[in-house]
Amino acid sequence: MKKRTVDPALKKVLQDFSLSYLTKRRTALEGYDFEELRTRLAAIKDDALDRNEELLARFEENARAHGSVVLRARDGAEANAAILEICRRHGVRKMAKSKSMVSEETGLNDYLAERGVEARETDLGEWIVQIAAERPTHMVMPAIHLTRQDVAALFARRLERDVPEDIPSLVRIARGEMRKEIFAAQAGLSGANALIAENGAILLVTNEGNGRLVTTVPPVHIVLATIEKVVPTTADALALLKLLPRNATGQTITSYVSFIAGPHAAAQYIVLLDNHRSEMAADPAFRAALRCIKCSACLNVCPVYQLLGGGEYAHIYMGGIGTLFTAWIHGLDKSKALAKLCLRCHRCEAYCAAKIPIADLITALAERLNRETGTALWKRLAFDGVMGRPRLQQAAFRVARAGRKAVGAKDGFARRLPAWMKKYDRFRALPSPAPAALTKLFKKEFPSSVAPANAAKGPVTIYGGCLVEHFYPEIGLAAARVLARLGYAVRLAPGLCCGFPPSNAGFRKASGRAFAALLGKMGIDGPVVTLCPTCATMLSKRGLEIDGSEKAKSLAKAVIPFGRFIVENELAAVRGMRKNAPAGLTATYHDSCHHKNLLAAERASRTIVELALGAGIVEMDEADKCCGFAGSYSLDNPEISAELLADKLAAIEKTGAGIVAMDCPGCLLQIRGGCRSRGLAVRAAHTAELLDEALTHSGR
Repeated sequence: MKKRTVDPALKKVLQDFSLSYLTKRRTALEGYDFEELRTRLAAIKDDALDRNEELLARFEENARAHGSVVLRARDGAEANAAILEICRRHGVRKMAKSKSMVSEETGLNDYLAERGVEARETDLGEWIVQIAAERPTHMVMPAIHLTRQDVAALFARRLERDVPEDIPSLVRIARGEMRKEIFAAQAGLSGANALIAENGAILLVTNEGNGRLVTTVPPVHIVLATIEKVVPTTADALALLKLLPRNATGQTITSYVSFIAGPHAAAQYIVLLDNHRSEMAADPAFRAALRCIKCSACLNVCPVYQLLGGGEYAHIYMGGIGTLFTAWIHGLDKSKALAKLCLRCHRCEAYCAAKIPIADLITALAERLNRETGTALWKRLAFDGVMGRPRLQQAAFRVARAGRKAVGAKDGFARRLPAWMKKYDRFRALPSPAPAALTKLFKKEFPSSVAPANAAKGPVTIYGGCLVEHFYPEIGLAAARVLARLGYAVRLAPGLCCGFPPSNAGFRKASGRAFAALLGKMGIDGPVVTLCPTCATMLSKRGLEIDGSEKAKSLAKAVIPFGRFIVENELAAVRGMRKNAPAGLTATYHDSCHHKNLLAAERASRTIVELALGAGIVEMDEADKCCGFAGSYSLDNPEISAELLADKLAAIEKTGAGIVAMDCPGCLLQIRGGCRSRGLAVRAAHTAELLDEALTHSGR
């Protein structure tokens, strides 16, 4: 695996931009129901994909009626050849281009240059990266990775004179240079934000005047657009327009919105590119990616993109959504390294304008990559060989527990690790297995396996998951004590893996075996209270995709996170029991990715923490940003994991809180280990532990 290096200057630029973007976006969406808008847009795009060929035929017919020439291209080579033929037909030696990521996809500029046609970018960001001999690193802001000092130095070299570094001067210089290119060009090329079937028009959305100049000044206008851009009506295009600027740049509307229904001058050509998109649309596992409107909101909130930028986290298209397009357009081999960079934190999905389940699609891609290109031996052994076979997994944990002395286990941490593991504990102390598993400790504390015996409120089953079972059994015992105090007959689910780790790593069959083994031994009688969000996700959502049996459906309905169960069923009772809150305790709260982004259980957990401590939470900056654990991600990408953890610890320390609460044992492993490694006097604790301690302190 390639070692990833984080550039501190680039990281600061991208993180500062992300914070600014979030503020502007929030303002731009005030008064709108984002969920309603994006649900409608997703439906429009799905309908258009279902009728893609029909709508393309209508678009072609209507565009031709307005005087445009419409051409189809199966792949990038055909699209490039068609554009070259247009240039030769009209004697074009210089082409001015508005922004077009599709032309980056096909490698158009280099193709034309090799054949005597000079293609010059006129979008400011694209022009900057072109003269820098680089490629775009963001789909909306191509030169986001460059500072104004970088740009001034570029301009000075190009113009062979001193150039001021202030932005107005740089924009003025660029405008003058680019306008020369536009007025000297014999053809202009643009993309399209939408193709409107009912009237053959294209929608073009820009923030710079170059878009209108490129489409009107040169005698020939060429549109290069992909087939999934077609929508049925102008009303549908306007629905897209209502979301695109708000979600892309935090604007209510862009500076220029153009509907172009025919040639302004001598000729207009529209090249419709497929490039494997029709195959993608036919695949039910991946077709949702084609809803993408290229707003780049997913990039703007992606923790990994903010560290690496589009120079490293891209082939042509960037980030998680770019990884999916890369796999289909440029080949599975080109997407393999990119797929490993996705955290699967699902943060992007909360901001996606078209409700694309990007993280789930990356998991589906991982399955395909494992199947068709193979994967590392250690992953096959760990996920398919051990975690996918419950007996082997249990044996492995018994061996690990027996080896506690060998790793110098003390205070829950391993102090001596094999040399090959050293790179994983440089940024966080790693835990040692607990002296005894939760299953054993539960039987000891509650010998009847039902506590208390005279429980009046019926049974509740606790499912802790692997980390609680083998590393943090105190979390499971704390939850059991709380529920027993409230009058429930507490049962413990089998201490087996739910199947999420192999599922997330792309080992679907192994995941199915693990899930089936757990389901087969699990009694479902009343609520199943979970202590790990990823396990809750597996039991309530992903497991149903693997096993659609009635028992799996019953389990999915029974699953409820610990905090939500307390708030929805026992909040008044806990308040009545909670007395004499310890003085001087302050806490902040870390939003675990699945807990917030998939289960939406973060509000209940905050209520539990505030109730336990008798004080409000001190919110940290970007509480919902991944801590960098993400299961095996921290093994694949230790440098990125370390950087994300450093940011999280800085946010925690900034609050001045003595406790950081959370609901994910994996995040607990990462953050507690980070605090230990850096000597931070901050306690990392699960919400169940805090509530148990509060009730114990109250004498209940």
